[in-house]
Amino acid sequence: MTTEMTANWIHVAVVHLAVIGAPWLLYRVLAHGRTALDSAAWKTTYTGSIIIGIVAAIGYFTGPHAADWAQLVVDGYSQDHVEDHALWGRIAFVVQGIVALIGVMGWASILQGEAPDRRLPPILIVLLSINTLVMIYTAHLGGLVRRMDLMP
Repeated sequence: MTTEMTANWIHVAVVHLAVIGAPWLLYRVLAHGRTALDSAAWKTTYTGSIIIGIVAAIGYFTGPHAADWAQLVVDGYSQDHVEDHALWGRIAFVVQGIVALIGVMGWASILQGEAPDRRLPPILIVLLSINTLVMIYTAHLGGLVRRMDLMP
């Protein structure tokens, strides 16, 4: 098995987790927005945001190897289309990285015996709403890389 093929399978597996993880986190923020920000529900949300941030980083950094593999095996491979997918993937990765840092902020406050700032939920709602849409579009573009025959 080649490095590119291994990276491709890792990329495909983990990006699906990130695409599912962003709306899951958004749901958690909306569902628990009024509960204490140091509750068990919020601790799970902070931890989830960090994990999904790491998953997004793995997906982002395995992307170039996945593209190399796709170039070898996909008929009608389009470099321009792959670069569009990569651009939107980078946007999703950066936004999810910011969400992960907010998760770190939440945990840092709790570990210092303080309640996290009440402004975190509205910030997370905005970021996760945007990132859910960005990740869905990025996933759509990634699917088209493999299925160029579905392009309009």
